[in-house]
Amino acid sequence: MLSFRLALNAGIVPAWCWDTDRWRCGESWIRPVVHPALRHDIDGRSGVTTIVVRDAAAQPTPPEATNHYRGAGDAERGDALLLRIEPGRITLTSGIGGTVPLYLALDGNILHGTWHLPALRHLTRRSGLLDRAVTRALTRRHRYSSDTLFTGVTMLTERATATFTAAGLNTVYPAPARHVTRARALRPGVDSAAALAHLLADGLRPWQDTGAALGLELSGGLDSATVAVAARTTASIPLRSFGLIVDGALGAEQHRRRIAIARQVGAVDDILRAHDHAPFCKNGIRASGTAHDPRGEFYREAFEALADRAARGGVEIMLTGNGGDEIMAPRIDELPPPPPQPLTEIPWLGPRAREAVATIDDNLAPSAVLPTPTLMSFAIHHPAYVRSGIWPVAPFTHPPLIRFAEQLPLELRRNKKLYRDFLTRAGLPPLVTHPRRTEHFRDLMQHGLRHNGLPLAERLLADGMLLADHGFIDPDALRRTVQHAHQSATVPSVLCDTLVLEVGLRSLQAPTAPAA
Repeated sequence: MLSFRLALNAGIVPAWCWDTDRWRCGESWIRPVVHPALRHDIDGRSGVTTIVVRDAAAQPTPPEATNHYRGAGDAERGDALLLRIEPGRITLTSGIGGTVPLYLALDGNILHGTWHLPALRHLTRRSGLLDRAVTRALTRRHRYSSDTLFTGVTMLTERATATFTAAGLNTVYPAPARHVTRARALRPGVDSAAALAHLLADGLRPWQDTGAALGLELSGGLDSATVAVAARTTASIPLRSFGLIVDGALGAEQHRRRIAIARQVGAVDDILRAHDHAPFCKNGIRASGTAHDPRGEFYREAFEALADRAARGGVEIMLTGNGGDEIMAPRIDELPPPPPQPLTEIPWLGPRAREAVATIDDNLAPSAVLPTPTLMSFAIHHPAYVRSGIWPVAPFTHPPLIRFAEQLPLELRRNKKLYRDFLTRAGLPPLVTHPRRTEHFRDLMQHGLRHNGLPLAERLLADGMLLADHGFIDPDALRRTVQHAHQSATVPSVLCDTLVLEVGLRSLQAPTAPAA
């Protein structure tokens, strides 16, 4: 929600003044994301400059009350950020939402912050790589943490507090969020589908009240279809939906589901052919060498094309089905999670990565208010929307809805029965509520790796790879894997993780001036 460059003594200068697109105070500046869904309040009357940023769903926090604000311990606050600047001390406290990440980095007595990691590339080039974070990325064992790929860059996780003083930058995690830990039986006569409709409507209302142009990220699956029905029930104008269609028979079924959903909710549907934007495609951000976050989404090229299409269509808020899987997921005591991927499936791991496997669970953030997989997906999926001028909203992360779902009996959560019941009641046909085959991007991944990824891997190996130079991968083993993949029916999908990371790290190496 903010980007900034703050000198530690900025609070000594008497006043902050608005200058074009940011507040300035001496050499320090704070640039907010200006959007109808966001509000920024600044107050310096007490001698301490306080800036509160909150989204449309957050409860108002008067500037005079910010001394008591502690990062939305009350889950009803929505997404928020508190920045306090005083002589010799700068403090940031985050809310629960995590809609976009906030990265922090020091440069002497200057604290830099941004939601767009490439803005810090002049600092990441000086920073070492963090072994456990790189290994998490290579092995697809992602964790929610203040860790980033770089030892000199920190991410402010939900409800955490970062304090910058002459002693340096110190980040403190909050207490674990409290959750309902056991499902409960429904009372006789409770209509769970009606309760879902009510909670979704409650979560959607603040965004509809902004008057901003709404769009819907529609996949054709249960989650986004549920959001579409809920949004149409409360919307006063026709919805506009956007989505990616894969090739083949699976895509044909996906297209039929989209037609049924769009017709039922009265949406104007806009689709992109996903295979035109496959991983590592020539017209994508990775092939261009443009600086980007190495942790980016596998299908970044396709989703950035979708965000650009929606922005050109005037969308300001994009509703997504993110979080729908997580709130319906069985608990560990109900169904055990799948076993972790064995490292034997990644034979090109180097000695530094293999040694770091034992540390991948170090420095984990505590239990969050929202599901942590949802927060992790926000960090990689949402910045593309914000760069396009769109604020992404996930109605399934409405805190009362999360608490409701935590208490539901397993039979309503298993296979998302609750969503199926809700959509059936809304009049959607079985091809939507009980599809023979659900949408997935596995064929798109294979297409991207086969046509773009393998040639890319060969070029990277010929040039010399950063990850090999640092001991995270074994280039000879990777070369053998690539050669074998040319003759195999399937390319190992985890090869994508290595290529995404290598290309992303390279993109941050090109010399540039610090962001203004």
